[in-house]
Amino acid sequence: MSSDQTDAIAQELHRRTTRLYELCATRAFATDREAPEASTANIEHVRGEVIGLRGALGIALGGSVSGGDADQRALAYYQQWLTREALPG
Repeated sequence: MSSDQTDAIAQELHRRTTRLYELCATRAFATDREAPEASTANIEHVRGEVIGLRGALGIALGGSVSGGDADQRALAYYQQWLTREALPG
C-alpha cells in the first residue's frame, strides 16, 4: 500500500478519534436530552470505527491481527503521522 493511502487511513483515524473524544467529553457534561448525539450507542459506534481503522492501518502496514502486531504498527505510524502533520510548512 502506498504512503498516500496509509496517510489517508491515518487521517481518517485521526478524524474519528477526535470525534470520539468530543462525544465522550460532551457525554461527561450533558444529559441525553441536552446532547442526544453523545448517546452511548453513538459513542460505541464511533469507538468501533476507531478500532476498525486502527486495525486496517496496521494490516496495511504489514501487521498481523492473529499475531497481535497490527495495533502496535498502526499506533506507531499514527504517532509519526501526527508529528509530520504538526510540523510547520
